[in-house]
Amino acid sequence: MRVQRFLDALSALQRRHALLLFLGLGALLFAVDGWRQRSPELRAPAVAGGGQDASQWLEDEVLYREALARGLDDGDLIVRRRLVQKMRLLLEAGVDVAEPSEAELRDWVAQHPARYGGLARLSMQQVFLSRGRHGEQLPADASALAPRLASAGAADLAALSDPHPGGTRLEGVDSAELERLFGGRLAQQLQELPAGDWQGPLVSSLGLHFVRILQRETRAPDFAAVRERAQRDWLLEQRREQTRLALERLKTRYGLSGSAQQ
Repeated sequence: MRVQRFLDALSALQRRHALLLFLGLGALLFAVDGWRQRSPELRAPAVAGGGQDASQWLEDEVLYREALARGLDDGDLIVRRRLVQKMRLLLEAGVDVAEPSEAELRDWVAQHPARYGGLARLSMQQVFLSRGRHGEQLPADASALAPRLASAGAADLAALSDPHPGGTRLEGVDSAELERLFGGRLAQQLQELPAGDWQGPLVSSLGLHFVRILQRETRAPDFAAVRERAQRDWLLEQRREQTRLALERLKTRYGLSGSAQQ
């Protein structure tokens, strides 16, 4: 009976003072929300980074938090790049790759004879597009050129190519000559490209290159001599692949898949 009388009294109070109760409840919720959003008390760490003293660290932290609260990080390209870089480093740091077996290392070396055995001779054709001549139009010109190469003859290549010290055909050049003509990075790529089909565009300091490997002679790798370098290369490649897979898994959280990104 007492419970019933209390409920009846509460109902009568609600009918008589509904507006006051509503305003009171609203004020209570507003106060709770304000308390929840209140910034916690800042305390400087025992050792502030970057050579800062405690006072400077606190000022920077206040400004940093206020900038986030005002959304100043939204649309900031520099902040976006830094966060992307940090996230990529986190993915790479989280990759754990086991040491390769002896058989895996030998297979790896056998798959990359030019890298570990050394190039003896290379014959190739190329069409070169100069960055100096094409400027901002270089990527578009390269895209327009690519489908024309399959049916181009030797005379056509000379007409399509900008002047280059190596010309449009190189016969029996060694690795030192390749590096002199194309630079170290592109020379390394040329030593490992498959033979037969046109490849490119490949980037050098001078511009873009379309290349067709005609013939390659390599020296047999000395496994004992290159074992340590091969192991480092193998581990690096595995870490890159594991990082790529981790990124693919992250993409699925946002509804992205291989077909959706095409």
